[in-house]
Amino acid sequence: MVKTLLKKFILFVTKDPKRIIKLRWAEKRYKKYMDNYFGHLYPSRVNIKHIIRYKTFFPMWDSCEIEISSFCNRDCIFCPRYMDRSGIRKDKDGRKVNKKLSTQKVLDIIDQLERIGFKGPLRFGRLSEALLDTRYLEFARYARSKGLFLSEPTNGDVLRKNPKLCCELDGLVKHLTIGIYDYKDENEKKELMEWFKQRFKKTEIGFSFPNEICVVRQGSKVYSDILENRSDLKKPCILIDRKLLIRYDGEVSLCCEDDNCTFGLGNVFQQNIDEIWWSKKHLMIRANLSKRDGKLKYRLCRSCYKDMNPLSLI
Repeated sequence: MVKTLLKKFILFVTKDPKRIIKLRWAEKRYKKYMDNYFGHLYPSRVNIKHIIRYKTFFPMWDSCEIEISSFCNRDCIFCPRYMDRSGIRKDKDGRKVNKKLSTQKVLDIIDQLERIGFKGPLRFGRLSEALLDTRYLEFARYARSKGLFLSEPTNGDVLRKNPKLCCELDGLVKHLTIGIYDYKDENEKKELMEWFKQRFKKTEIGFSFPNEICVVRQGSKVYSDILENRSDLKKPCILIDRKLLIRYDGEVSLCCEDDNCTFGLGNVFQQNIDEIWWSKKHLMIRANLSKRDGKLKYRLCRSCYKDMNPLSLI
């Protein structure tokens, strides 16, 4: 019954974009069904002004990453930055690059997100450790004042060295995903997790275990060592319409595998983010990748195995 109703609503809305307003009640009542049956018409990701302006139902991103700094204190073999020598993450001699997105531009992007109607989640790290940037608290407070909420990943190193920062982040950041790396056994792992839990009472805490559950990503040493499954390349891309990814130099990536920004979507120093997201070029690439064999059309995608099951490095 519910499935039939939702399919009828899709036909109802496509005849008149402004009818999307009437779907707000359905999002609350039938939330678990919405993403499967509405797809690009998911109400919280649809803005009528953008449907009319860009003449497409392609939705707004559902999460945004503004990389405020290029630097990370770790050098993990499962991270795409590990093998880089392009000057984006490391120079030709393997030295880490340490550059920052200007404060003015970070605040401007947050203002654009507010004007567009995006409500979060937002994060300031990508292939970097955002909490090492001394401006983090300033940006976090500004984002909160604009109605956004923060969901930040971290390797936890800076938090263990700076208990005061834990107190300042508690309640300011909605969710922290803390990577647990350096433990010898289960007891030591539990002790690390408990240490973080004791310091965050308001912020939601989650944990990742990269050495136990390792996602295979291009640019990592793990990727270069595995045997590839070519059948995965025939599948439609699963990452095509979810994230707005802004690198520390303003370049916009297609997805989390496109750290080199090889698709040339645009730069936030030259265009507004909505112009980049709903550009004809971006929409065409997304449409191609949503089809079977679509990944074979693009050089980067022909080597992408993000669909592979995670590996254990232990």
